[in-house]
Amino acid sequence: MEAEAEKSLVKRNFLRDNEVKNQMLWKEHDVYRAESCEKPPEPGEKFFGNFPFPYMNGTLHLGHAFSLSKLEFSARYHRLRGANVLLPFAFHGTGMPINASADKLAREIKQFGNPPVFPQSDEEEQGNQQEAEDEKAGAPPDNKLKGKKSKAASK
Repeated sequence: MEAEAEKSLVKRNFLRDNEVKNQMLWKEHDVYRAESCEKPPEPGEKFFGNFPFPYMNGTLHLGHAFSLSKLEFSARYHRLRGANVLLPFAFHGTGMPINASADKLAREIKQFGNPPVFPQSDEEEQGNQQEAEDEKAGAPPDNKLKGKKSKAASK
């Protein structure tokens, strides 16, 4: 059993060892070191990049990766040429959409508890009773299609 577990981690261990080795190499050569005010850069030797971060209320898509990759490649190019590069990047966790979502969650927890217990409205109860009666009577529910033709056939 241990042999199988060890075998399943071989690729992960190889990647982890490779990561640690490269990080040590980068640290040795100060690859990702950007000077602050200790050594002012010469004219034309600085590069600052900024990325309009996506809000957390949407989903990430390929366009985000495309835009970020152009900035990332540019920053790395300037760094390799010896420029003083500053590329602050992180996914942002604040802002109005996030604040509104957090406030809504707080109101719902206060109103319905945690985990929430939502009360059924009178309309939902009547709808549930009507569905139960229709099932007993054998009538098809109102939301089911009654026609047999497909959309293409009816055209």
